[in-house]
Amino acid sequence: MNDIKLVPALVTAVLHGVAIAFLLFGIPSDNRVIEVKAKPLAIQAKLVIEKSVSRPVKSTPPPKPVPKPVVKPEPVKKSEPKPKPEVKPVPKPVPKGPTPEELRKKKVEEKARDEAKQRVLQEEIRKQQQKELADALASEDDLVEEGELASTYIELIAALIGQNWSLPPTARNGMKATVQIITIPTGEIVGHQVIKGSGNPAFDLSAIRAITKLSRIDELGDLYKIDPGAYEKNFRRFNFDFVPQDLRR
Repeated sequence: MNDIKLVPALVTAVLHGVAIAFLLFGIPSDNRVIEVKAKPLAIQAKLVIEKSVSRPVKSTPPPKPVPKPVVKPEPVKKSEPKPKPEVKPVPKPVPKGPTPEELRKKKVEEKARDEAKQRVLQEEIRKQQQKELADALASEDDLVEEGELASTYIELIAALIGQNWSLPPTARNGMKATVQIITIPTGEIVGHQVIKGSGNPAFDLSAIRAITKLSRIDELGDLYKIDPGAYEKNFRRFNFDFVPQDLRR
């Protein structure tokens, strides 16, 4: 029974061998007719399997491409966070120069000083005005007194000069000669000159002779002793007018 089962397998192997031979060696070119006898339905044979039975050569598949090694990137070492530097509070910049408050105070102080100076100045002006007014009133009184005193001495001098004045025959009413007289505190006359003539030389000469004869006014020496200011102001140097009066010719 086992032998019967091996027959189809043997036939199959032979057929495969023939087919492989044709493939390897090609079909023979002999035109002879080969008679193929019919095989018996049953063949007693034993299957001898030789170890050297050649098997169909399998085509070698192309080598698979060697995958490139995947280079894994080295893990980046995370740098440890650097400690943040200690932030010191930045001091507020100190403004240069005075602050607005200091400027305001300074302005107020300057205003107060200016007002105080103004008050002092106004007070000084008021006092000065009062003094000037008082001086003016006193001076006016002094002038009145001095004027009265001067008038008295002028009348005295006129009387003394009149005693020494001799009119020339050519003298006429309306003539006038002005002579400047210079004295010293003793009352002595040290100088004289006609500063405005009458137009009549004889009349002017008669005025000069009258002063020369007088030569000294003792009353002016007494005035200097009593009131030097009045003497200096009115009689150190003064003008005297020679005017004839009541001439009939």
